[in-house]
Amino acid sequence: MLQIAALVIATGLVARAPSSPAVEPPMWVFFAGKQVSATELEAALSRQERELAPRALRRRMRVRGDRGVDVRDLPPADAYVQSVAATGARVRMSSRWLNAVSVEADAVQRSAIAGLPFVTRLQPVARTRRNDHRSTLADEARTTAAFGVAEVQLEILNVPAMRACGLTGAGVVVGVQDSGFSLGHQAFAGLNVLAARDFVQGDDVVADEPGDDVGQDRHGTVVLSLLAGDDGESFSGVAPGVSVLLTKTERIGEEMPYEEDLYVAGLEWLEGMGADMFTASLGYHEWYTWEHYDGETAVVSQAAAVALANGLIMFTANGNYGPEPGTLIAPADVDGVIALGATNLDGVIADFSSRGPTFDGRIKPDLLAPGKDVWVVRPGTVDEYQQANGTSLATPLAAGVGALLLEAYPDLTPAKMLALLRATASHPDAPDNEGGWGMIDGLAAAGLYCTCTDGDGDGHFAVACGGDDCDDGDATRHPGAAEVCDGRDNDCDDAVPADEADGDGDGVRLCAGDCDDADPARRPGAAEVAGDCIDNDCDGEAEPACAPTTGASGTGGDSESGEGGEPSPTGTTGATDPDGGGEASDGGAPATGDAGCGCATNDGTTSAWLLLALAALPRRRKTSRAAAR
Repeated sequence: MLQIAALVIATGLVARAPSSPAVEPPMWVFFAGKQVSATELEAALSRQERELAPRALRRRMRVRGDRGVDVRDLPPADAYVQSVAATGARVRMSSRWLNAVSVEADAVQRSAIAGLPFVTRLQPVARTRRNDHRSTLADEARTTAAFGVAEVQLEILNVPAMRACGLTGAGVVVGVQDSGFSLGHQAFAGLNVLAARDFVQGDDVVADEPGDDVGQDRHGTVVLSLLAGDDGESFSGVAPGVSVLLTKTERIGEEMPYEEDLYVAGLEWLEGMGADMFTASLGYHEWYTWEHYDGETAVVSQAAAVALANGLIMFTANGNYGPEPGTLIAPADVDGVIALGATNLDGVIADFSSRGPTFDGRIKPDLLAPGKDVWVVRPGTVDEYQQANGTSLATPLAAGVGALLLEAYPDLTPAKMLALLRATASHPDAPDNEGGWGMIDGLAAAGLYCTCTDGDGDGHFAVACGGDDCDDGDATRHPGAAEVCDGRDNDCDDAVPADEADGDGDGVRLCAGDCDDADPARRPGAAEVAGDCIDNDCDGEAEPACAPTTGASGTGGDSESGEGGEPSPTGTTGATDPDGGGEASDGGAPATGDAGCGCATNDGTTSAWLLLALAALPRRRKTSRAAAR
């Protein structure tokens, strides 16, 4: 079952009452530090861990390789926020990742805020550039029983072939951010909405409601239909099996819709709620110019970079302001955000599709998808469809392919998803600022998932059809598997570890405790052979007959024990020298084990000539079966 945090998760939304648009553009206020002491930091981070959805924390830990939270997740210091509000400015939104708040303030209030010692800078909140989605009249569309009017646009991306191999987006959570969503169309009847948040009105209603302009939810509705709609033989989105989180962040009725702060708040909320992926067909322009589109300067781009670092896969529109170079919008300029250009249904790049490069010279868009004459649900109806235009439409189509791929390969990170889509697109070796790496090819990206077999379900495909699993009938054998002491190549690296050998064929391997792999009579569980002074059963213990002993002095001199010839506890043979007083050695051979035998004479004395003869004998090799007598 998907684990999603409750809606009380910290969203960065500051309670506010509805008000008329500010005369002055709202401003970002950036702070210096979070005002958290070293002793308070650990407790604060632990609280943030608990507030994140378990799914979000797991994603972060997997991609980042750490505990999943850091100081960026802490909210701005309350004292700072209260000091800003004390100037009379109205706080709109608060961002943990940016350590900033957005405010509505007049010139006097802005001056007072700028003079606060903990404020690092003020910056206007950027205005959205709404991606066009004008409807077009259309003749009756070509249809099939499987995808209805959407057949052509899905075929261009090779989606039907992906769906044929069982991919629907099941198990994937996609965060969709837009102007609002009306779910009354029958294409949304089976949609699984996990949670929703309206950052415009400050509630959980993402459809039109009192206070919204008529048609507020239209743009998001058509976008959502391309991602996850499903109307049987009439229409299909790319990934109808996904679950979604919905955020409403765009105002359509204001003459000057400054919404960058709403976008940031929505993005932070969706990431913390456990989305695996994010798609938005919104971009920001004023007050930015091309010089700001370096992936690091625009505020919304800074927030997107944090989301990527947290493992959130992001799709966004490159913009509708082509065909001139450098007409992209933020956050499409971020390195790692998957930016989409648009084509018509013949694969020709649309004139309106924004072009790159970014200011620092990187290629954008990254990829192409259909965005002209694309079939979508008709908002405000139950069962009607229409055609529309815009990179807004290319983006959810591409995100749907991403969801199918994430179902197939759950360990994809933002970087791996981008690399996979680029490498399998229509011209991966010749990217340009018109269409990036080319048209997405979902089937090519799915690769072996749709063309090979994974019979044992270990996530690796059989060698016979091009995979790397050397045994597709055994889930314990695949690349990266742990080696087991079984004499097989468990990790499929074409090598069996040396300690897994059974050289003597006794059925016991070195890794299982065989102390002599050249002698089948020596192995764990073997019978001990009396008198051979060899550890036959490999238990590390000598047989009693070979126990170390100490002889007594033949002339009455002291033995090592010091009394009457009793064995010495030190494990050496005590023997007198010819003069009757000194201690003699047995020549240095071990008293026990398989390299020597400690033996005592029957009468407690050892002749000097015998000692010399024993010392001259060569040591037996470890594998010798000869008994020392």
